[in-house]
Amino acid sequence: MTTMVSNSTSLLDILKSTYLGIVSVFTLLENGFIIVVLGYQGLQKRNILPHDILLIGLSASRLMSQMLSSTSYLLYFKKDMGIFKQDVVFISWNFFNMTSMWSATWLSVLYCVKVTNIANCLFLWLKPRINMLVLRLLAMSVVISSIFFVPSVLEYFQQKKWDNLTRNSPVSANQSEGYNNEFINLDVQLFYVSITFCISIIASTLLLVSLCKQIRNLKKSGLGGKDLNTQVHRDVITLLLSYIFFYIVHFTGFIILKNDVSRHRSLEMLVIQILTISFPCVHSIMLILTNPKVKEMAGHILNITQRAS
Repeated sequence: MTTMVSNSTSLLDILKSTYLGIVSVFTLLENGFIIVVLGYQGLQKRNILPHDILLIGLSASRLMSQMLSSTSYLLYFKKDMGIFKQDVVFISWNFFNMTSMWSATWLSVLYCVKVTNIANCLFLWLKPRINMLVLRLLAMSVVISSIFFVPSVLEYFQQKKWDNLTRNSPVSANQSEGYNNEFINLDVQLFYVSITFCISIIASTLLLVSLCKQIRNLKKSGLGGKDLNTQVHRDVITLLLSYIFFYIVHFTGFIILKNDVSRHRSLEMLVIQILTISFPCVHSIMLILTNPKVKEMAGHILNITQRAS
């Protein structure tokens, strides 16, 4: 019986590691591609739009987060993950992960404000100013979120210092292990993750409603099935619905995993982990499909590859 449980556990670990490797490679390639395309075109034109700056910032922070995750994973299996390396990796990963979440959030807000047609004084005030405001909002969000992390970081190092002084105490060893596993306070993590989630979902929902209204208006004008804009709107709506679905799954999975104290290695937990870690990779694909510059370059590369084969 014990052998069967251990075999199933090892199989789940192998499946998880394999999927993690595939997702890591795709995430690195997707975000690296976005950075290269938008960065190169921006340098050529010597003018990078706020929308492209947000995309580059989002892709760069996701790229760094994925590289740090892969590095820590490799060091863990090589038994070369010292305390100092853990601290550096955890601090850096949390910073880049936080930056990517805020970049994605304000990118959703930028899309929403630019596309939606709502007769609201706030939207009317934001429309001509959003390009200037969105980068400032991103900078402010990252700085404020970083400040929120300071108490948790100080508490962590104070606890670590105390554990070093009382190293021989078994109670201290257990406390130290707990702090290594939960570097940042759970309440702080849930707080900023919930804020970014709510803002993104509200902005995406408003954009979705606006696009549906625009399609309805096109149908009333007799251009419903013939106009190219209608098909573009439908494609964007499909991507938006996919984004909202995957983001809700990602957020739900994050809460479940963070509150799962027992850390059971069951099939259900594996499915939740897979769905949770898939979101950045899936979202990057959606960004490539919705950005004309990146999509055109991706199509050009695929055509060259098909001709070569």
